[in-house]
Amino acid sequence: MSTDTHPLVSPLAVAQIVARNITPLVGILFFGWSASNVLILYFVDTMLSLLVIFAGLAKSFSPPADDGIAARIKTMLTVVFVALFLTAFFALPLGGPIGIVLASTDFSWRFAYYDHSLRLGVLAQCIIALGSYFELYRALATHSPEQLQLKKRFGLVLMRWVAVMAVCYAGIGFMGDFGVLLLVAAYIGASIVAEIAPDRLLRGTPADEAVDARNANRLAGTSKAEKQRR
Repeated sequence: MSTDTHPLVSPLAVAQIVARNITPLVGILFFGWSASNVLILYFVDTMLSLLVIFAGLAKSFSPPADDGIAARIKTMLTVVFVALFLTAFFALPLGGPIGIVLASTDFSWRFAYYDHSLRLGVLAQCIIALGSYFELYRALATHSPEQLQLKKRFGLVLMRWVAVMAVCYAGIGFMGDFGVLLLVAAYIGASIVAEIAPDRLLRGTPADEAVDARNANRLAGTSKAEKQRR
């Protein structure tokens, strides 16, 4: 029996989620899209998502800014620095293996840099991430990070890329262009699960809400028992 806390997703919604996520895979297989470029865009999306979450957390933990432009600018710069530092901390271990995989193919970073479609894709993701941060910034004015489930959002973002890393470390990713295609497929599969059954994807991880709930109930029960003994 499923223990997911979210209601079941309707078949139509599942079909829409699958269709939306497999579009890049269809583009690679039938329309000549670059699997390497798609993988890079997925990595950029992962890093930008982490950046938004870290910036939101830094903003929520920062003390209220005093009135005045200088104080607000200082707070903003602190938030940006913390978010960039934490994102960079994750970028190296998460991106290093992917760079090695791409280096094992005929991929060229120089050609990628001048690839118009790739640059447009990165720009579009940056714009979307900026909009996401402003939305999160407004939400944090009236809600706590717990209410906005930032821990869960972080876990889902990370676990999608963990699926890619698992394929990488299994050695399957180091199979030339086919290996890159498998990495893209792994990310797509994890993204589909993240939308349809997020609790299953997070089960057993630090972001598992069911574990948090059980721990909270256990602590509450222990506290109640101690009071009764007194």
